[in-house]
Amino acid sequence: MAAGDYAKAFKAGARDYKNRIARGEYPYLPVLEEIVSHVDIEGQVPLGLVEIPIKSIVGTYSSGRTTAFASNFMPILESDSEFAMKWSQLYDDILAEGLRDPIKAYEFNNKFYVMEGNKRVSVSKYTDAVSIEGNVTRMVPRKSDDPEVKIYYEFMDFYELTGINYLYMSREGNFRKLLELTYGGDKEWDVEQKQDFRAFFSYFEKEYNLKAAGKLNITPGDAVIVYLGVYGFKEALEKTEADLRKELSRLWPEFESYAAGEELKLVLNPTPESRKVALSKLLPGNSVMKIAFIHDRSAQDSSWTYSHELGRQYVRDVFGDRIVTSCVERVDGDDADDVFEAACEAGNKLIFATSPKLAQAAIKAAVNHPEVTILNCSMNLSHKTIRSYYLRMYEAKFVIGAIAGAMHAGGNIGYLSDYPIHGTTAEINAFAMGVQMTNPGAKVFLEWSMIKDHDFIETFKANNVKLVSGRDLNAKMSLGREFGLYMIDEDGQKNINLAMPVRHWGKLYEEIIRSVMRGGYKNDENVFQEQALNYFWGMSSGAIDVIYSRNLPAGQIRLLRTLRNGVKNMDINPMTGPIYSQDGMIRCEDGETLRPEDAVSIDWLCDNIEGYIPDISQLKEEAVDLVKIQGIKSGVE
Repeated sequence: MAAGDYAKAFKAGARDYKNRIARGEYPYLPVLEEIVSHVDIEGQVPLGLVEIPIKSIVGTYSSGRTTAFASNFMPILESDSEFAMKWSQLYDDILAEGLRDPIKAYEFNNKFYVMEGNKRVSVSKYTDAVSIEGNVTRMVPRKSDDPEVKIYYEFMDFYELTGINYLYMSREGNFRKLLELTYGGDKEWDVEQKQDFRAFFSYFEKEYNLKAAGKLNITPGDAVIVYLGVYGFKEALEKTEADLRKELSRLWPEFESYAAGEELKLVLNPTPESRKVALSKLLPGNSVMKIAFIHDRSAQDSSWTYSHELGRQYVRDVFGDRIVTSCVERVDGDDADDVFEAACEAGNKLIFATSPKLAQAAIKAAVNHPEVTILNCSMNLSHKTIRSYYLRMYEAKFVIGAIAGAMHAGGNIGYLSDYPIHGTTAEINAFAMGVQMTNPGAKVFLEWSMIKDHDFIETFKANNVKLVSGRDLNAKMSLGREFGLYMIDEDGQKNINLAMPVRHWGKLYEEIIRSVMRGGYKNDENVFQEQALNYFWGMSSGAIDVIYSRNLPAGQIRLLRTLRNGVKNMDINPMTGPIYSQDGMIRCEDGETLRPEDAVSIDWLCDNIEGYIPDISQLKEEAVDLVKIQGIKSGVE
């Protein structure tokens, strides 16, 4: 019986050997000694007795037995050899009694290389065993900028908390994401947590590999990040194999987009293709489109929500009885899925989710309801299933900054921000560059409203700040309050409002609604192919503007109008160099311009700014969730 199995194993080895020779590849087991001879090894760490995934055993430690096996660990020595007899005897023993002794192996980059027990591994692979016990020593490479080394160091931290060695990632940051998406933070997993995750992942990996079958260049570990980002871990633990199979099929465009690795495409203005009318829309029809707006906060409490509600009122006035709109406020993570499901079931054909906090629920709803067009207002959302949208507010902040610099006559200039997220630092720096353009010697004092246990008003007073770029206008504010660009009078008791950036979400909503109505919305998919799309519109589209009060002097009004027209016509780009950061580095050469994709991810501050980007540990609790989702690199470390 064993002889027949050796013949089958030999055939599998011979086939692998011939195929590799034909492709010009090394046909034997990789040898760790040869691999690490070209690597700077920092040290060796004994891991003790480890359950080694069979799929992760890829080679041998030394070259002694290399030519006895093909690269798939199947034997390639003839059946009448002594090796074949020993392999066959071992096969019979394992069938009768199981494996008695652990192998000895080295681990390097989460791949295992056998020092003692090559035949045991060969038999185990032949019998489709899942794992094998082994005494393992880890070889640790010295830290470097090599992406592979960086990922391996992330894995070692992950392994320390979870003991998991049966999954791996191909991209930096994914091990950290997996911790956040499962049990969160830096806590060590207990036995039950390890068991629950392993049960789920074994189902997931099986279904993913069946469908992927070598089509995608991402690991099952990468893919589970995408899956959990949509469906959530608690829910995933309750899923059956049938559920997973169905959800993986629905989510496949997301896996393809992630594997393609295309960066988020920022669409800076409405495209001609989106304005085309589809043939089907030329047919007569008087159907009314139902549109839902879903907010995480109320318009009374949030200037952000208030501005979106102004946009909703605008499109109601524009489209009249051709649309019916509704809104749901104060939607948080606990009830978001139900709210989106109810909106879809109510017959809404278009849904705008106005906060990054609602992104996960929006994606899940879009996956489950492909007949509904869903968009999420966020800056860095790279998903194929839904599109995102945001506004180039930094253009208006640049104009406001130039006015502040020109108005600066005494005291200092202040800037109040809220969250250290994508887009926000671009606005801060654009304001500072506007100040620098009209007043090269002026400094901008940066404060954050979301820093805990900190009074930014007192800090502004201490720094003799007399001009401030403050909050946006919301429903509760009135003249004389701290919004837009305002001047603090001599006795510090009154604020004089000068100018203010305005988000005109209604213009963006109008364009998207018309695009969906005329059937042109889908055309952008053909233009940009696999790329995730973000409608990142600015002053040129009418979605951003700058308004001013009668308190602004005539000379500054002319300056404002000149700059506003230049930016609207795209003759002026605020992100044009030279741009220097606080550390003296040149971030954009003279005459060059930062791409919008780079501008919104800025994690540094201009050299005329006094202040810093806060770490997430310094923020109020209410800011943490948003910063975890949208935070720039410096803000979330």
